[in-house]
Amino acid sequence: MSEREDSLIRPDMLEVIGRPYRRQTSYPVGASDIRRWAAAVHFPAKPPARYTDPRAAQEGGLVAPLDFNPFAWGAAELTGTGVEIDLDPSYRSSGAMEHFLGVRPPELKRALNGGVSATYTGVPVRPGDVITSASAVERYSERTGRLGRMLMTDTATLWTNQDGDEVKTFRMTLIRY
Repeated sequence: MSEREDSLIRPDMLEVIGRPYRRQTSYPVGASDIRRWAAAVHFPAKPPARYTDPRAAQEGGLVAPLDFNPFAWGAAELTGTGVEIDLDPSYRSSGAMEHFLGVRPPELKRALNGGVSATYTGVPVRPGDVITSASAVERYSERTGRLGRMLMTDTATLWTNQDGDEVKTFRMTLIRY
């Protein structure tokens, strides 16, 4: 974080760090969803049986691949914070998320993906699971590049199942300039 007077990181932006700005809940995961995802990911090879074998499903052993996305077909419920402010659409196209928390985003209308990663907990996604994801800003930093000042926004999206068990955390760095 920066202490410069002309910093892109304002005090009101710092106040939203760690507060979820978006939550979504999946439809119940179906065995067919898992099989189709595995077939697509492993194509043209045959996917491992743990993702496709109907007997495994009957025995409670069918699990989704780690990169399975239960939101690929939409969310059963999508909620914000209830304090969203109106925003020029050009900021939305650059990935601004602060407005979901009632804070005006910095005046940066271009963005790049600065990288993504996922951390898995070992809790598998199984048929019948309902996954909830909650996204929050983890930190801000800024740098100066060839195109001028850049704001790096690190976000984290935590996935939990219906029992509250953590499934994974997806992290992304958004570079706005």
